[in-house]
Amino acid sequence: MSEVLNNLDLSIVRDTKKKVEADGGHFPLEKHIEGEFHFDGSPMFTATLSSNMATFEMGVDEPSVLGGRGVYASPLNYLMLGVLSCYASTIVLTASLKGVKLSKLKLKGHLFYDVGPMLQPSDFPLAKELKIEVESDKDIRDIIKNSSRCPAFYIVSHGVKTEVTQV
Repeated sequence: MSEVLNNLDLSIVRDTKKKVEADGGHFPLEKHIEGEFHFDGSPMFTATLSSNMATFEMGVDEPSVLGGRGVYASPLNYLMLGVLSCYASTIVLTASLKGVKLSKLKLKGHLFYDVGPMLQPSDFPLAKELKIEVESDKDIRDIIKNSSRCPAFYIVSHGVKTEVTQV
């Protein structure tokens, strides 16, 4: 029988946790996305994304300051959406496993970056800081501290080995 708390099916989470424990703390997954740049109009880039239940097309534009159309969200909008949504889900998962029922969770993300190094070679950092503000109906400061294991948050806060090859 399923046990739902904070919009998560904890019976599934517990089954997954058992598999993680049985595999020495591992449960490897992969994400694969294929996209294409369009040389005319908007969106400038499209990709087909998949969930467990569906596939859907996403469009992306560069902002006008970089010569883009600016009609669709920019790559950094999607990056921040991914980080904030993943982080929120991790907070909810952590809270749910501790039996904490939440009725409000809002996140605000603030990315401070510099596009100058894209247009003129320099040693200036492209991204300076990402700040996340969390608002909740409960005091969840301890849960927030334990939610840094969110994969998207981890990628931006730790950097991940990245390889680019032409095929």
